[in-house]
Amino acid sequence: MLLRKSSARFRGGAAAAEMALVMNFIMVPLMIGLWEMGRVIQVTQIVADSAREGARMASQGTTINPSNSPTQIRREVWPNPTQLPNVKAAVMQYLSGAGLSQLTYSDVDVTFAFLDTPQGFVPGATEPYQGVRGQLFSVRVLIQDTVANGDALKTKCLWTALGLVRPTSVEFTVQWRMLVDDTFSINSTLPINNP
Repeated sequence: MLLRKSSARFRGGAAAAEMALVMNFIMVPLMIGLWEMGRVIQVTQIVADSAREGARMASQGTTINPSNSPTQIRREVWPNPTQLPNVKAAVMQYLSGAGLSQLTYSDVDVTFAFLDTPQGFVPGATEPYQGVRGQLFSVRVLIQDTVANGDALKTKCLWTALGLVRPTSVEFTVQWRMLVDDTFSINSTLPINNP
C-alpha cells in the first residue's frame, strides 16, 4: 500500500510539471500570437476607416474656411500639410486620433485617383476639387515597412516587437463618389427685414 501512495504522490507532481511545460511552451506563445494578431486586425480597421475619412473629405470638392470663403480640397499640400484642407491631412488626423500618433507623413502613403470620366470632367485633372458630381474616385492608404523609414509598421503601429506576426504593410482602398454641390450664386440685393 505504501508503494501506491508514493506512486500517486509522484504522479501528482508529474502532472504539475507537465502543466508548467504546456503553459510555458504552448499556451503563452499562443496567447501572445493571438494578442499580436488582434492588434494587426485593429490596425487594419483603423487604416480602413482613415481611407474612408479621406474619401469623405475628397468627395466635397470644396469646403468653407474659417473666413467664410470657399476653399478647394487638394490631395496633399506641402510644405505645411495641415495648412489647407487636403485628403492626406484628413487621413493623418484620423490615424493620430485612433491611436497611431507616432506615424509621420513620410510613413503613410495616400493616393487619390479618379476612376471614370463623366460629362463635364476635365481630362488630366488630379485634384479632388476638379471632380464633378457623381464621379467615381478612389483613396488608397498604405503603411509599409521600407528601408527609407525603417520599421514604421512594427515599431509605430503594433503593440509588441516580438515578431510572431510580421506584416510588411497595411493597406486599404476605398471607392467613393463626388458629392460636389451644384454651382449657385447668392443675390446680395435681397432686402433685409429687420424687426
